[in-house]
Amino acid sequence: MRQNILIFILCNWILGSVSAQQKGTDPVQSTTVSPTGITRAVIAGISDYQNPNITDLQFADADAKEFAKYLKSNSGGNVDSTNIILLTNEKATAGQFVSALYWLLEETKQGDQAIIYFSGHGDVENTTMNQPGFLLCWDSPSKVYMGGGTFGLSYLQEIISTLSITKQAKVMVVTDACRAGKLAGSGVNGAQATAANLAKQYAGEVKIMSCQPDELALEGKSWGNGRGVFSYYFMAGIQGFADRNNDGLISLQEIERYLDDKVPAAVAPHSQIPLTVGSKSTIVAKYDINVLKTLKDPDLGIQISVTGGKGVDLSISEIKDSAILKKYFSFQQALQTGHFLYPELGSAYQLFQEIKDYPELANYAGLMRRNLAASLQDEAQQAINDYLKADPTEMKRRWNFDSRFKKFPDYLEKAAELMGEKHFYYKALLARFHYFKGLNIRLEGERLKSDSLLRMAVTEQEYCLKHEEKASFALNEIGFCYFLLNNFDAAIPYFNQTIAYNPNWVLPWVNLSASYLKKKMLGDALRCGNIAYQIDSTYPNCVYNLAICFEESGDNEKAIDWYKKVLLLDPDFNLSYYKLGRLYLKEGHLEESEKMMLEFLRRNPEDVDGLINAGHLYLKMNKPSEAEKYFVQAYHQSPENELAFQGIIEYYFITNKLSKANELLMEYISKNPTDSYAYYLIASIAIQSKDKSKCFQNLELAFKNGFKDLELIETDKSFKPILKKAAFKNLKKKYFN
Repeated sequence: MRQNILIFILCNWILGSVSAQQKGTDPVQSTTVSPTGITRAVIAGISDYQNPNITDLQFADADAKEFAKYLKSNSGGNVDSTNIILLTNEKATAGQFVSALYWLLEETKQGDQAIIYFSGHGDVENTTMNQPGFLLCWDSPSKVYMGGGTFGLSYLQEIISTLSITKQAKVMVVTDACRAGKLAGSGVNGAQATAANLAKQYAGEVKIMSCQPDELALEGKSWGNGRGVFSYYFMAGIQGFADRNNDGLISLQEIERYLDDKVPAAVAPHSQIPLTVGSKSTIVAKYDINVLKTLKDPDLGIQISVTGGKGVDLSISEIKDSAILKKYFSFQQALQTGHFLYPELGSAYQLFQEIKDYPELANYAGLMRRNLAASLQDEAQQAINDYLKADPTEMKRRWNFDSRFKKFPDYLEKAAELMGEKHFYYKALLARFHYFKGLNIRLEGERLKSDSLLRMAVTEQEYCLKHEEKASFALNEIGFCYFLLNNFDAAIPYFNQTIAYNPNWVLPWVNLSASYLKKKMLGDALRCGNIAYQIDSTYPNCVYNLAICFEESGDNEKAIDWYKKVLLLDPDFNLSYYKLGRLYLKEGHLEESEKMMLEFLRRNPEDVDGLINAGHLYLKMNKPSEAEKYFVQAYHQSPENELAFQGIIEYYFITNKLSKANELLMEYISKNPTDSYAYYLIASIAIQSKDKSKCFQNLELAFKNGFKDLELIETDKSFKPILKKAAFKNLKKKYFN
């Protein structure tokens, strides 16, 4: 079954619409223009989507290629290849599609004919069913369309209006909308809503749709060895088979009747009824009678073939200046190898600046600029797309403070510069520029534990939202910055706002769950964690948060099970080894605890908390030499760490190494002269060494600096020899009334 949206915009057809027009308003009349100029086409077809959660199509790319062939044929008007941009599958990224449409807007003049063809999925956000919807390019995420990788129908309408009204070019729209499969807009409803918006009629507009909004558009090898049934018969129709009065022209009424005759019969018993909107007398195509005579009836299953034309690289080779040619091909090579901006020498950007004003390249400068702009934004957009689907590789790049993000602000700034302020995608590029600038600042702030950098990162994300107010990736990022600042009350509203726009994105749910955990709101944390798990049970952080919920609620057995699930999903999730080690120790499973702790320390050999826990484990396992090794390492690693200090002191007391304990305590007290507990420990060592004078001296220092646990002293067997002494009673009277 064909699960896609297909858009053609064909020559010889008239479209009039206004981008600001809303549902229910009166359409604005357009001016009819007789086409006298050049025909240009943007053609995109996507069968194989990058995201595995988006249902692949079979022949959308084949339909796109056949349409390009048709345009280059005699019947299609012999359109030169230099005036056709064909994007299929991985080439049909959002950036490339935007760039191609910009070329169409830039090059089209009064009296020209504009052709746009898009074959692929269409959908809406499931919380914004009243919105126009999105065309899903190759790099589209499966759920969070506002993040990019898509093309909004509002943008498409703006382009159509500019071409037909401002440019006074002749434009025609043909849409093919059907059930979309496993997409965010609840599948059927999303595609139907998109189809309905695509089918809206404005003055002078002609549209042809492959099926009704509630139907499937079918494809298969039965038609042309692999085509969409609508596209197959549509191509046959405009090449002459639809001409009922034999006048060499195909009217909207004739193509409508032809499609009504052919498509429903071809797919029976399924239902697929094409839909046309507009004046039935409008001429949609001319055809070459001589070519028609050479074609066989499409019902016989004979694939219609057409010939191609001369391409850009072939025509540019006619330039005689070898130095210019060398730089041009060096530019192309730089694009292909990803040498866009850095290093500057020999980069595509540097080469473009050198050759863009050469008169010999006047016909190609615009194409070079657009391709460079598209290439500059594609990698950054891919990073956003991967982030929106919580791709493990992308998330690890962020956790590991990957330096690759540092180039993206420069890339996006240059892309915006190349497109210019008047370009419809200019604000989106600026939004992403500020997003990645803020992300880099946040990563540096997180690495350096700098609150000031984290607050600067928030400011950059706010700049992003000024250019794209519903940029979910920026909203989530602000929330995460506040999370790192331990301002959970500020973080939670941003996570909730992100969810309001994108309820199927797992990350804000995970972040919201983590925020509630920090606030000790276990019920809310568990609720959000369960929703995140329903969205994506394979995302390790989601499972990790649920494990913490169970641990915090005292269900250690269940917590252990969930921490183990984390490691099944991601064996490199280091914190799960740490957590399992602690829980196994707590539950008395010492061998299991040892395995987890040693694995954690193998991965994080300088982690102080891991070293301390290993020390306590080996004390419990009665392996004092191993315990000492880890306690000493922890203390030397972080002498200011209170737990590290307490751990090694505890070890010295347990193993009766009082002189070492005393030595360490004296060193510690020289740096922390008001630590009351340290004086208590020195007093304990003194009484065990039978030095009562030193004992009383340090007890008084302990009391003087705020030691209040008199019961601890009175129940400590070490202090029994002094409890009835007058000196101790005087200290009690002096400091405890």
